[in-house]
Amino acid sequence: MSAASALTTQDMGPFMLGYDESTNFGGLSSTFSASGNIYGFTWTVPNSAQVASFGLMNITNVPLPSFTITANPGWALSNASAFLGNLSFIEVGGATTDIIGNANVSIDGYLPVPIGPHGMAWADTTSPLAVGYVQGYFADTLSAPVAFHSLAVTGAGIDLSAVGGTFSNISANPQSKLEISLMAVAVPEPETYAMFFAGLAALGWLSKRRRAQG
Repeated sequence: MSAASALTTQDMGPFMLGYDESTNFGGLSSTFSASGNIYGFTWTVPNSAQVASFGLMNITNVPLPSFTITANPGWALSNASAFLGNLSFIEVGGATTDIIGNANVSIDGYLPVPIGPHGMAWADTTSPLAVGYVQGYFADTLSAPVAFHSLAVTGAGIDLSAVGGTFSNISANPQSKLEISLMAVAVPEPETYAMFFAGLAALGWLSKRRRAQG
């Protein structure tokens, strides 16, 4: 896919979304709006997000989609967050697994700031009766609790690693997703304020005129 055809633009109401379809994530799997002025969009994590090892170190790099969010007129944006999960893991015979993420984030056109390397959080779901292995899933959320007009994420990716022991594996499943959410609040445009104050002025003039005539 050429670079020109990889960029997709979508109007999300409060904001314009531009994103790169050239990664294995492809197009969006869903968009949503919820109570509390929360809006967002989701990708399904592809099956290529997996790694396995029989004792040796093995690392798989998975590029994440680049995207840009730009406020539409009359909207204020804030509190962006990114959730990635749930990727399953299993570690047998003392093996270890890990997921390290990184990205470059630019807010309101300023120079991109590198985020990471960031080790993803994980949860252990191993049965109490299990012997010799550990299993669970990776899932984590990163947040930017600031107001912004535009936000751009580029060069994002995760490194999945499996090493040591007898066997280890990390794999995506149909429930694995990358979800971006933010808060969007409608705000009056300057023209709206001008009309409002003009209306107040007109009401004041009419009131003054009636008093004068009375």
